[in-house]
Amino acid sequence: MEKNERSDISRFLNIEKPYFLVPIFTVISFILFWLGILFFSFSKLAEIYWYAFSIILALIFTYSVYSSEPFRSIRVYAGSMILFYSLLIFIGTMPGYYMAKLLPEAVNQASQTITAIRTGYTTVLSMSLAIFSNNIKIDLISFIPFIGPFVLGIAIINTSSVVWGISFTELFSNNPYWFLGPFAVIIAPDTFTEFSSYILSMIGGLYLFKALAFSGNESTASRDKLFMKAFLYLAASLALLYASAVLEAFLIIKLGL
Repeated sequence: MEKNERSDISRFLNIEKPYFLVPIFTVISFILFWLGILFFSFSKLAEIYWYAFSIILALIFTYSVYSSEPFRSIRVYAGSMILFYSLLIFIGTMPGYYMAKLLPEAVNQASQTITAIRTGYTTVLSMSLAIFSNNIKIDLISFIPFIGPFVLGIAIINTSSVVWGISFTELFSNNPYWFLGPFAVIIAPDTFTEFSSYILSMIGGLYLFKALAFSGNESTASRDKLFMKAFLYLAASLALLYASAVLEAFLIIKLGL
């Protein structure tokens, strides 16, 4: 009975089936947003409540990644990419609006950090190294089984929220071009490569988990193969992450994007 119940839940909370998962994330974000509206007059409670968005959604994402024993790497990659872009395009608008209304200091600090990175380096090499050193922590943590998807989920949700939080702050300031920030991030090629690197690392963590939990009666060759796949995915993710940092730095410094 318990196994059947898990199977029923896994049918919907499965990263390989984003056509179920994306609407679920949307509905939960919508519910959290309207509950959060009730806390607008309680500033202290509102600041604590803010963490509910990232924690609850990250827990669901973690479950969806480990919801079934067998997995297809390409399906995990595609499902994660669809979910991450959905968070960036429209799901993140709800926590972003909440953030802009209740946490303007946090939005301002994030905006200043982005500006400092964009203006503090004059060469592609120096900027790409700064971007890479900042993002590598997420990439490496994404490789850790269970912990990785949870931290990655929080990072993507927070990133989407900050992007929309800055945008809504511009809207409240009557800036007619308030929507250009999210649009630029969505279409930027380095967004795709950065997301891809994190997902590859997470998939490597899935293979690492399978290797650590391996209990086959065959020789250790099968287990060693799983370990090899895990670290090949990690190596590929790190290489892609650095290439993504170089691409982002080139777009900023050479093209002014």
